[in-house]
Amino acid sequence: MDKNQPEANRSLPSHGEYLATPLKKFSETVVLVPFFGAKKKSLRRHVEFLHELGYDCVIFELNDNWREMYKNIFSAEMQFGLKHVWTDQIEQILNEVSGRKIIFSFSNPCASAIEAVARRHANDITGMICDSGPSANLRASMVNYFTYEEPIHPYPLKAIAAALTAFSWHPQFLQTIHDDLSQFPESFRVLSIRGWKDKLISPDMIDKVFEPHSQLEWQKLSLPQAGHLNGLKDFRDEYAPAVAKFLSEISTTIELI
Repeated sequence: MDKNQPEANRSLPSHGEYLATPLKKFSETVVLVPFFGAKKKSLRRHVEFLHELGYDCVIFELNDNWREMYKNIFSAEMQFGLKHVWTDQIEQILNEVSGRKIIFSFSNPCASAIEAVARRHANDITGMICDSGPSANLRASMVNYFTYEEPIHPYPLKAIAAALTAFSWHPQFLQTIHDDLSQFPESFRVLSIRGWKDKLISPDMIDKVFEPHSQLEWQKLSLPQAGHLNGLKDFRDEYAPAVAKFLSEISTTIELI
């Protein structure tokens, strides 16, 4: 990383972009980890919201193209699974962004974001937000995905697609998340956002991820009418104030002259 090059002008891996806020109020940079299949424009609403709060942001894209997955199944350390591959991408981004960071992740790639925090022992991460994930039952969530997001019929084909996809993400997806979270430091702050009407990842699936880890200081933002990932879009009055409050509690305010 070229320390003399302004952050906003620096080239980032994974088609990454550093998006500076017009009025920076906090020293931390928010790194947004996209949901499966998302392009950078998919998170523009969140970027605009974070810019309004006074945060610089980083966005990038995961290697999640169905046609190219065979090339992205092993991590740099030859660990099997897209979960580890995406963690490599996230870690590369974190290494390129100076200073303290906050991770804002979405859906099941939250698992890779968690692994990235564990790898660096949260040394430069002040906290994280997990919106609509990750799931403690990845196969069931993938069945839901192939029911509501990318429908496959008949059911036997759907079940096979869900099993193969879950396996490609990681054969022991939940256990690896627990292994990663067990490495988080005492009182590490996590905000878990969930919609009670989420058809892909239910609140109880998310609870089973975080509840065993008593050293975390984690809290829930429950949105009774929300579905999967639509909190900011459709329920901003509930979503925005709670997220802003959490972020302010884990951030360093810049004194404005």
